[in-house]
Amino acid sequence: MYSVLKSIRTTNFLLFTLMGLLVYGAVAMPLSPAFRGLSTTALFDWMKTAPLTASWWLYGSMAVLFLLAVNTVACSIESVLRKRKGRQWLLTTSPQVIHAGFCFILLAHLVSSYGSFHKHAVLYEGYGVRLQSGIEVRLKDVSSSGESGHVTEMTATVVYRYPDGRIAEDTVSPNNPSFIDGIGLYLKKVATDPAPAALVLFSYEPGAPLALIGGVLFLSGILTLVVLKLQDKDRSLDYEV
Repeated sequence: MYSVLKSIRTTNFLLFTLMGLLVYGAVAMPLSPAFRGLSTTALFDWMKTAPLTASWWLYGSMAVLFLLAVNTVACSIESVLRKRKGRQWLLTTSPQVIHAGFCFILLAHLVSSYGSFHKHAVLYEGYGVRLQSGIEVRLKDVSSSGESGHVTEMTATVVYRYPDGRIAEDTVSPNNPSFIDGIGLYLKKVATDPAPAALVLFSYEPGAPLALIGGVLFLSGILTLVVLKLQDKDRSLDYEV
């Protein structure tokens, strides 16, 4: 059983199966009305109410991803057990760092599938909303400037009132979101007529820190592997000369 789990043939089979399921999903999603609320709802919350005829390929994809993660860990263990000293050890472990980054990214998606959300809201000047944590978010003012009939810059000032009475203020713009208790507040649009208002997006991704760790590991492993491979190539050319 272990020999099957660590096999590269198993990896290739799982990848081809995953690609087939995802291609099917890419075709099926636009055709099914059941997927309309998926972009604003955590994946597992959506799957609880989605019909199995629409979501079966997602269950299959998650099962394949789980097996792929197990296969990745098994391959990494097998490789590390055969490691060598010095620079060759770095050459051996660099792919395992890439594998670790891949697993962290998978874990990040798993965590976000349980508790993430993306909600739009229209905030009018002087009014706001209350988050589940009890923090009140109120729109203080908005401003925008344009040129030739097109908006070139827009900002909004928001005020946070905490349950203990503390008050904080922040300014948001399209490329400058505000974060409160891990929730991102993104400015999408502002209006001054008939009343000053802002369209904002509240976004929460609990898996973001894990995804960042995975991305750093993945990139550092690739860079280390490329540098060592290039050094090996240069050394072999020197020997030939």
